[in-house]
Amino acid sequence: MEPPPAPVEDAVARARDLVLAQEFRPAVALLRAHLRTHPDDSLAWRRLAGALIGLGDQHAAIDAAGRAIDADPGDTVAWRYRGLARHLLGRHRESYADARRAVDLAPDDPEGLNLLAVNVLTVDRDVARFRELYRRALTVDPSNAPARHSAGLDRRIRRRGAAALVLLAVYPPWCVLFLRWLAVDDGSTDAGWTMWPTVAGVAVLIVCAAVGRTSGVVPLVLTWRAIVGAACVGGAGAAGAVWGGTRTATMAAAFGLTAVAVSLLFALTFRLRHRRAGRLPEEDATGGPTRESARVA
Repeated sequence: MEPPPAPVEDAVARARDLVLAQEFRPAVALLRAHLRTHPDDSLAWRRLAGALIGLGDQHAAIDAAGRAIDADPGDTVAWRYRGLARHLLGRHRESYADARRAVDLAPDDPEGLNLLAVNVLTVDRDVARFRELYRRALTVDPSNAPARHSAGLDRRIRRRGAAALVLLAVYPPWCVLFLRWLAVDDGSTDAGWTMWPTVAGVAVLIVCAAVGRTSGVVPLVLTWRAIVGAACVGGAGAAGAVWGGTRTATMAAAFGLTAVAVSLLFALTFRLRHRRAGRLPEEDATGGPTRESARVA
């Protein structure tokens, strides 16, 4: 006589334990076997989606999460899993819609809030909204790994923005002072006085380049007010340096305005590159910490 089959809850619960232990293949096999006899089990489809995300099969995860949503449109986690899988495939706008729906259903779900935050940053490049969302996630759960990862990304965004503004304030004066030094390099006091600020400028450039080395993985966030302020500081520095060396107001004004123009040109270039940046690399936007959200529901 064959033993009675295990209760439905046992198979799905066992699959969850396997996913938590990162044994994704056995979990997928167990859930697929279960779903052959219980094709309307939304919880099993949802957990299958989570296991498939852990396994790296995002296409199958999207299908499984979709089946869970069809069976239970109010399943917040299923919406989040589908959004995460789509994000990992680079289908960011679809992921954005899923994450927004997940947050609509569960406004205090930290994983859903963080996934929406990442999508807001990736699609809209809206850093203010990104910060609001991941901070809400941290308020709900201060130990949430994906949200803490987003906080680290935010620190790099701030660091890069500050470095870019310093570069806009320092690099144009450095250029004009260097040109000034080349023009008057006759061993005079004026020439030497003009060169010292360029030496300081080179040092600042080196430091800013090191601070802003994450330029390829985080967006550059600069407002026009900050850009104009940095350009004016650079122009004033260039004008002051040339005035100190030449005591000629017209030349100082010309160099100062040139420095401002160069700063604004560089800023425009930065913003155009930022606009073309389309999306963040997935490793930085949804790397290891975010995937933990697929292992707990």
